[in-house]
Amino acid sequence: MGGEFYADEDWSISTSTLQTGDMYFLNGGKTCLTVIADFLIAHGIKNVLLPAYLCPSILITLESRGIHCDFYRVQPDLSIDLTDLHQKQTAEQAVYFINYFGFAQSPAVLRALLELQQQGVMVIEDNAQAGFPAHTIGDFVFNSLRKLCPQDGGYLRTRFDMQPFIELYRGLPNRRLPIIRAYRRKLRAYLLEGEGDFDELQRLFQHAEELYANELVVEGDVQERQSIEHLDWDAIRLQRRANYDYLLQAIADIPQVVPIFPKLQAETMPMGLPVYLQGVSRDRVNEELGNASIGLVIHWEELLHNLRTAANAETVEMASDMLTLVCDQRTSHNQLDYLVRELKKAVRAAS
Repeated sequence: MGGEFYADEDWSISTSTLQTGDMYFLNGGKTCLTVIADFLIAHGIKNVLLPAYLCPSILITLESRGIHCDFYRVQPDLSIDLTDLHQKQTAEQAVYFINYFGFAQSPAVLRALLELQQQGVMVIEDNAQAGFPAHTIGDFVFNSLRKLCPQDGGYLRTRFDMQPFIELYRGLPNRRLPIIRAYRRKLRAYLLEGEGDFDELQRLFQHAEELYANELVVEGDVQERQSIEHLDWDAIRLQRRANYDYLLQAIADIPQVVPIFPKLQAETMPMGLPVYLQGVSRDRVNEELGNASIGLVIHWEELLHNLRTAANAETVEMASDMLTLVCDQRTSHNQLDYLVRELKKAVRAAS
């Protein structure tokens, strides 16, 4: 259970479920961020203030476009430290914030960000882990669908005309897409029908990830968009919420496992259930779970190795203890029960 998404038609329906007419559909979250950075540079904004807890690929993408990045503090509960934000923010910067794991920032934080907008500050809202929340405030709002379903793509909403910046990348071949599609198709056969070869799957996935990291394809694929917009997103959200609540109750008697978000917000579609491992080695627990065929994600292990982020002791501590439990739409209650049983065993082994 867990791991990458496999090809799955179970959540597809015949009618379109999303209103995306005011959005640009691009190849993914990285490319949304690329054209945002190009827009900022073209309009004389060369500095972005980032949360100190983030996927390092955000930092790499912005800096590769010529953006200078600084950081404000994010507290262990993943809320923004407003005092630090105000101390760090300058008039020449755009401000970037993340709705971690699909959870919105607090009303106080949103009010503070709206006040910055009223002062002329550009605000970038990262919903890569949130999908399509009902309420957004950013001057630029984007997501990343491959984190939530077996399709590639990212939607960007903004009041600005982004077409000139998208046109710069028109016609570039997408070499990743046929490879990741083959991987997802073969992964389904491997997991559900016992067919195929693990080494081939690993090779396909690594090749697809290398292409995603190293090639700059901005245009979104029509077939991927069609698939995304014909997923039953209301049903997916309800299933993820039900799984989150079920799992939250099931881990309540494991004192070493501390949920970061102990309560679902209204309407939130959680990407996963992030926890801190306290008093035990997160890496040992994760290794034990891997041995039990449970593939979880660490958000974000790369923080420990990036020169810019590894200098922040609080960020390193958070990244060293955090683990994201599975609650997505593929997951049954039987699988969640198995996850909890194996998690208890892993905690005991690591104690």
